[in-house]
Amino acid sequence: MDDRKVLEDFYNILETYIRMVRTELAERWNNWPLNLANRRMQEVIGALMARQVTLATQLAGSPSIWNAHIAPIVLRTMADTYITFAWIFREPFERSQEYISYGLGQEKLYIEHLKAQLEADGEGEVDEHPLIRNREEWLNSQRFAFLTEVNVGSWSGVDTRKMAEDAECIDVHRFAYAPFSSTTHSMWNHVGKCNLDICRNPLHRHHGIPVDPSLPGEPDYMLTAAGFVRMTFDLFDEKTGTEADVDSAHDSLYEAVENFAESHLQNFRGVSDASAKDVAD
Repeated sequence: MDDRKVLEDFYNILETYIRMVRTELAERWNNWPLNLANRRMQEVIGALMARQVTLATQLAGSPSIWNAHIAPIVLRTMADTYITFAWIFREPFERSQEYISYGLGQEKLYIEHLKAQLEADGEGEVDEHPLIRNREEWLNSQRFAFLTEVNVGSWSGVDTRKMAEDAECIDVHRFAYAPFSSTTHSMWNHVGKCNLDICRNPLHRHHGIPVDPSLPGEPDYMLTAAGFVRMTFDLFDEKTGTEADVDSAHDSLYEAVENFAESHLQNFRGVSDASAKDVAD
């Protein structure tokens, strides 16, 4: 099999996953009875679930970033989103409102900083500046700006680890959020591994040399992203009693990847066996 066909099969798997997981999201939303009395709660839960799908599909569409430099940044955001999602579901009505209020407060704070910077830059009629008007129009469509309070602390009032404990998903914090944070925050246990090479001169005491290495793609990152979406869907189904009447994108992806690996491993073995025979002859 030529390389072009291998790549074609590979990208077909990814495109199928993207299509199926978007369908799953739409099915769940359409099957969840609309409750206008709790519209905001439903919007928050729907938006966070869609956020997970967005991150997974963006990762699926970009195999060039399936490496230790970039993929953990996306996965750390997915772990954070899952913890937030699970924590809100413990008290969905109250916590959804707190989540919205904090976000609106951050938007209001940014607008004030932006106005100050525009004034410092000598811009006239700052209130009429398109950047200000666009953001204020969105903010006012949510809640009038003068009614929005700015909270500069944590929106939940507790740290992410405590949220994960309360939401009974501490393993997500231990094995995804915490280790992927080292990449997000460029901590020593990331840059020391990925951005330093050891000097080969023994007289230099093997000091580290800064490098920008090209790392190989690792499909496990994409499978982990698909796993986060599956977990999010499962929790939504459990908490709302809503299901999607379509095949699981996660399960189909795993099956397709296994078949792909098995098929191409056999082809590789076939080439290797033929090469070995040629050498023997």
